[in-house]
Amino acid sequence: MKAKFAVAICFLLACVTLVSAQSREEKNKHFSHKMGSYTDPRDGKVYKTITFMREHHGAMITRTWFAENITFNVPGSKAYNNTSEYAKTYGRLYNYEQANLACPEGWHVPTIHEWKHLFHFFGGWHHSGQYLIEGKSSDMDMLFGGFGNPDGTFQGIGVHGNWWDNELKDSNSAGIITLKKGDENIYHSKVGDSHYLSCRCVKFHN
Repeated sequence: MKAKFAVAICFLLACVTLVSAQSREEKNKHFSHKMGSYTDPRDGKVYKTITFMREHHGAMITRTWFAENITFNVPGSKAYNNTSEYAKTYGRLYNYEQANLACPEGWHVPTIHEWKHLFHFFGGWHHSGQYLIEGKSSDMDMLFGGFGNPDGTFQGIGVHGNWWDNELKDSNSAGIITLKKGDENIYHSKVGDSHYLSCRCVKFHN
């Protein structure tokens, strides 16, 4: 009797998982993304890009993102632990002002609304983290590059990644997006604008 009950529970859980997967597939059936590249004319660096497309009320919403953290050397920006090898892998770290100079002409630091659009494609704030990290289906390859403190110390590499959103909260703090290793949630908070974080660039299409 207990064995039959256990089998029934397992079958039910399998069905729920299947329905959940089908629901996500149905939700994203009008969503697609296409890989590309962009050469930064300032230093010749070639970045992978992703164009996300989603049908919304009959209109196609399109956004193109850098699929890598930017590495442009804005004066005053930093490599994690002041080690250039980290910058090659994780990109450079910028304070808020520097981040808004890091993206090339025609690109900008993502707004919180653009971040939200991205998360929506992959299940929202509580689920999309698992799809955005390196090697997963989004192809965004968001790395856990840590951050730099105003006092010159660094922490968190390999544990969490932190990116600016283009939203100055007040005179000395701004919005950030955080992903943590082993956590599928996305976190949005604010931090002093003199901290050093990673930066992605995004371009409007419509």
